[in-house]
Amino acid sequence: MAVAEVRWWIGLSIVALLTMIGRSGAVTIMSIDFGSEWMKVAVVAPGVPMEIALNKESKRKTPAAISFRNHERTFGEDALTNGIRFPATNFFYLLDLLGKKVDNPVVKLYQSRFPFYNIEADPDRGTVVFRYD
Repeated sequence: MAVAEVRWWIGLSIVALLTMIGRSGAVTIMSIDFGSEWMKVAVVAPGVPMEIALNKESKRKTPAAISFRNHERTFGEDALTNGIRFPATNFFYLLDLLGKKVDNPVVKLYQSRFPFYNIEADPDRGTVVFRYD
């Protein structure tokens, strides 16, 4: 390669790099804080202070629950409402079980607190699986 051609490629690489650096500051970022009881969503945009997104009830916190009833999936406040009348269809405190084997003491404690759940082991990994009819 000739020296002029090498300089041209180096110059093109520098311009491409500078173009990417200039655009990286204009990115809006969303973060999700998923806890055992609540979840929150925050949005950070350039030039704007961090803002916690509101859910459909205009609240900053959403219950970390999911419910299945009559072939319909609900989450948040709607899931908790279904869970009052039909507790076996409402699943919450799921973060505690994430990645745990069925024989883990945390899973045993969960089963003792919520005996109406049908918890089984995944045949391949041995982790928690909920059986729901």
